[in-house]
Amino acid sequence: MSLCGQTVRIIVNEPYEWTYGNLFGTVICERGNKIRVRLTKAITGTRLTSDLIELQPWDQKGTFNPLRQNYSVIIAGALISEDLQETDHIIIGSVTFD
Repeated sequence: MSLCGQTVRIIVNEPYEWTYGNLFGTVICERGNKIRVRLTKAITGTRLTSDLIELQPWDQKGTFNPLRQNYSVIIAGALISEDLQETDHIIIGSVTFD
């Protein structure tokens, strides 16, 4: 099952001072152990403002297979620019289908 087109909810655990609440979006690309999500609204990080976030499993040997089985996956997330040239690591949390 492809994750592309699936709507997801991202629950942010870190940073503790996170003010945006949960994030929602649609998976637009899946490649290897990374997925790109177009968020419903743009987020401002330390260096970048974007509505694109790239997620990868927190465990370097992890995959998104549990997500396909409707389980949460612990992730690290980085904002990415539209041209994919800039990244800004911003969160640690979990992702699940919405």
